[in-house]
Amino acid sequence: MLWRWAVTKVPWKAILVHAPTIVDAARKFYGTTKTPAANTEREPRTTDGIGALRRAIEKLEEREAQQAALFEDLARQVQEMATALEVLRARVLLASYGSAIAVVVTIVTATLVLWRGR
Repeated sequence: MLWRWAVTKVPWKAILVHAPTIVDAARKFYGTTKTPAANTEREPRTTDGIGALRRAIEKLEEREAQQAALFEDLARQVQEMATALEVLRARVLLASYGSAIAVVVTIVTATLVLWRGR
């Protein structure tokens, strides 16, 4: 049932239109967070609280870089999905035209057979 919701409620046309923008934004975001800030010269620990704070900040920077990589990966997947949907749309359109032509040929053939039979 979830797929039915995804097909009907997700604005796929807007996603397809904006997919390149999303991917570019993800790449820019990932590019800015890819390299952590340059480590300043480490001072000797004067208190335990400052060292713990620095370690916490380093962990946050690592997580930010991981999230940026994840965001870029998701954006790439959205772009690939948009491309695949465009290909499928073109194939469905081609199949529709082929079906319409087949119906017309069938009707013309049936009409000619019936007309000659008289």
